[in-house]
Amino acid sequence: MRISKKYLFFAISVLAIMSLIFSVCFAEKTEYPITIIDDSGITVTIEKQPETFISSAPSNTEILFSLGLGDNVIGVTNYCNYPEEVKNIEKIGEISPLNYEKILSLNPDIVLAYGGFQLKDIPRLRELNINSIVLEPLNLNDTFRSIKMIAITCGVPDKGAILVDDLKKRVDNIKTKVANIPILSQPKVFVGGTSDTIFTPGAGTLFNELITMAGGQNIAAGLSFWKKISPEFVAEAEPDIIIIPVGAMNQEENSKIKQMICARSGWSNIPAIINQKIFIVNEDIFYRAVPRLVDGLELLYEIFYE
Repeated sequence: MRISKKYLFFAISVLAIMSLIFSVCFAEKTEYPITIIDDSGITVTIEKQPETFISSAPSNTEILFSLGLGDNVIGVTNYCNYPEEVKNIEKIGEISPLNYEKILSLNPDIVLAYGGFQLKDIPRLRELNINSIVLEPLNLNDTFRSIKMIAITCGVPDKGAILVDDLKKRVDNIKTKVANIPILSQPKVFVGGTSDTIFTPGAGTLFNELITMAGGQNIAAGLSFWKKISPEFVAEAEPDIIIIPVGAMNQEENSKIKQMICARSGWSNIPAIINQKIFIVNEDIFYRAVPRLVDGLELLYEIFYE
């Protein structure tokens, strides 16, 4: 079979790019200067290894600490609460709008920003000559890519590669466990809050992805992103398991939440209510694109099957 020159050039180019990514990810150190394309599509050049970082999102803060870079973090938002050491770091204020004056006063080598509604703040940062990398992971694979991007940018590509490899092994372990479980044997799952207005995660959310990976059937999988639903929607779906994501709660508060869920009008015949399959979980390990997502995945599998 004759291979065209155009196809051959394309194949060689792809191999070259993959080889470059592989070599950078598994190198012990990043060779500067480096040029990357962040999740906003902007090309960013880092001239030398950054020594100080500001994180403008809780997810970026967690990733920095997971890579052993916590001592280099000099600024975080009011919403960054993990790990515990974060409480001693200077606060830059809200996630959006960003406090440019505060960020400038800290003089970071780089700002690790988040996409979405924070995108409108980034151009001003760059006008102020502050190196900024935008990350916007939407799923688990995106999260792994963000970890590697941060690791490469901050000069520890080897740590990023090792961390992602470990996380992927844990994910594969769960996938193997649920691979042969028939759909009809998988529990129907409802994720809800404690307020009268019910919002639940549908397709395109991290939570929905984790439920599916863990071998569950999200009753809202036919909806897109986070949607407001009625109590009747939940009653008609007859979930086997109810998951309530909240912040840090003590056991007494958890008990009150469960009682409140059980007392909802029209829910008395829901299997999860009858069998007391109501679980209170830490919302952060399901909402944030961080390494702890895999903790959430493992917890869901335990809830569903163990």
